[in-house]
Amino acid sequence: MTDITGKLIETGKKILVSVGKNNKPTYAVMAIAAANGIFKPISSLTDKKEQPEARKYAALREFATECVAVPTYWACGVGAAMLGAKLFKDNPEKKAMARTNMMFLGVCTAALLVIPAVCSGALWLLDKALGKNKPVPKEPAKLDITSSAPEIQIQSDTSTKFGNNIYRPTMNTFVNKGGLKI
Repeated sequence: MTDITGKLIETGKKILVSVGKNNKPTYAVMAIAAANGIFKPISSLTDKKEQPEARKYAALREFATECVAVPTYWACGVGAAMLGAKLFKDNPEKKAMARTNMMFLGVCTAALLVIPAVCSGALWLLDKALGKNKPVPKEPAKLDITSSAPEIQIQSDTSTKFGNNIYRPTMNTFVNKGGLKI
């Protein structure tokens, strides 16, 4: 029994050392994107608050997004790492650091710029294929020009005539008041 346990521990140590030596940012984000590609659509499909069609559409969009993200992370990470290696091809120590750092920058660039742009295009095509972007035809506005305008009642107001106007100027309007001299 101890022999099997010792072999398992040694095998585990070898695996952990191998993973530690080959730990690259691209692998981590690709693993996260793959997990998101599995679990986000499942979460969308099990959401009971949404309509069934909305759940299916959301799950399809999330799966398509992660299908675009995995190869994009890989391409940007590896491409940036190759560029970093070319920058320091004469110095092996700096070459290895440049590869790792540029791979990290490539993955960050993919997450911030490349994947949203690629996903927008890919999901636009998906929406077009599914018929989600069809314009809704608008009905022209119907004008009702046959109805008559309401009758307006005009009342004569006698208080605005010259003799009955309460706001007409009088001599008292121009009399010396409050220091005002005319």
